Amino acid sequence: MSETQSGGDSLPKETRKRGRKVFRWIGIGLLSIVLGLLGWDVATFDRGAWQRDFEALEVAMAKEYANLDWMVEHRGVDLAKLDRDTRASLGGAFTRVQAFLALRRFVRTFQDPHFKLTGGAGRPSAPPSDNGAAPPAPVASCTAAGYEARPVDSRFPFKKMPGFTAVHEAPFPAGVAGELGVIRIAHFGEDKYLATCEAVFTTGLDEDALRAGVRAKLQEALQTAIGALRDRGAKRLLVDLTGNGGGTEWVSEAVPLFTGGTLRRSKARIVSPSCDRTPVWKGEKVCSIFGEPPGTAMLEGKNVWKGPLFVLVDRGTGSASEDFVAWLKDNHTATILGARTAGAGCGYVNGGGRVQLREIGFEVRMPNCARFLADGTNEVEGIAPDVALPLDKSDGEKITALTAAIAATRD
Repeated sequence: MSETQSGGDSLPKETRKRGRKVFRWIGIGLLSIVLGLLGWDVATFDRGAWQRDFEALEVAMAKEYANLDWMVEHRGVDLAKLDRDTRASLGGAFTRVQAFLALRRFVRTFQDPHFKLTGGAGRPSAPPSDNGAAPPAPVASCTAAGYEARPVDSRFPFKKMPGFTAVHEAPFPAGVAGELGVIRIAHFGEDKYLATCEAVFTTGLDEDALRAGVRAKLQEALQTAIGALRDRGAKRLLVDLTGNGGGTEWVSEAVPLFTGGTLRRSKARIVSPSCDRTPVWKGEKVCSIFGEPPGTAMLEGKNVWKGPLFVLVDRGTGSASEDFVAWLKDNHTATILGARTAGAGCGYVNGGGRVQLREIGFEVRMPNCARFLADGTNEVEGIAPDVALPLDKSDGEKITALTAAIAATRD
C-alpha cells in the first residue's frame, strides 16, 4: 500500500516537472520569435520611406483636408509644433512600430472621425467616364454590391414607456405611447438594409439602378411608418437617431418627409484653395482651403408629418445624421433632445481626400467638405441638443427625463 501511494505521489511531480519544462521551452521559443522579428524590423526598417510618406501626407492635407483651418483657428492645433514633433519622432524611430505610433499620434491630434489612418490601400477612385465608355455592369446580388444587414433596434428603452405599443417593424421600427409617436432610423446608408435591397433586386440592375430602387423602397417604408403612427393617434413625433453613424445623401430625401415647409441652410463647402498652402505647416498665413462662399441649399417639405417634431441624438449620431439634425435645428423645425452629436460632420464627396502612403503601405482618408450650422459652427464640433437628457442613467431615469422634456414643449 505504501509503495503504491509513494508511486502515486511521484507521478504528479514528474508530470509537473515535465509541464514546467515544456512551458519554459515554449516561452523561450516565443521570446526567440519576438526577438527575431524585432531584429528583422530594426535591420530592414527604412526611416526615409516613412519620412517621405509623411511629407506627402502633409502636402495633401494642406490642400485637401477640409477641417484643417478650423482645427488651427478654433481648436488651437499648432501645426508647426505638430510637424516638428512628428518629424523628430520619425527621425528617432528605429522600428516600424515606433514610426507607426508617431504617425498615429499625428492623425489622432485632430480628433476628427472622418480623418483616419487605415491599413493597406483603399479602393481606387473610379476613372473619369466618357461618352464611349461601356455601360455599367449589372450586379450579381445585393451582397455582391456591398449591402449588409445591420441591426435597427433602438438603444433607448422606448418599449418600457407606459402604454408603449409597436405599430411598425423593420426597416423603421415605430410605436406609440399615448400621443407620442416614436420612429427609429438606425442608418442613413441604404447599403445597411440588405432585406430591402433583396426585395427590389432583379437581374440586370447595375449599382446605380439598385441604389435608386433601394432608396425609393426605404422612402416608401418610412412614409408608411409615419402614417401608421398618425393613424394610431400620434400627435407628436420623436425620430430616434441614437447610434446612427450616418450614410449617404439619401438623408436629403428623408428630411422633407418630416416637415411641410421650405428648409434652407448653407451648402457644404468643398475644398478648393487658390494658392500653395504647404507653408501652413510652418505656421504661416495662407489662403483659405475653400473657394468662394457657398450658396444656399433648399429642401421642400413633403408634409408627411405635420405636427410637433423631436429628434433624439447621442454621441453615436454622426455624419449624414448630423446633416439631418442640422436641417431641422437651423430651421427651428424640431426640438433636439439627448447629448451632443459625434462631430463627424461632412465626409467624403466623390470619395473624399485619399493619400496612399505607398512606401509604408498605409492610406489616410480625409474629409474634403465641411458643413456649417447657422451660427457658423463647423459640424465637426458636434451639434448640441436643445434639451440635454441623462442618456447614461438607468432606463427609468431616461424615460422620466424624456417624458418631462416633451411635456415641457406642449403648445
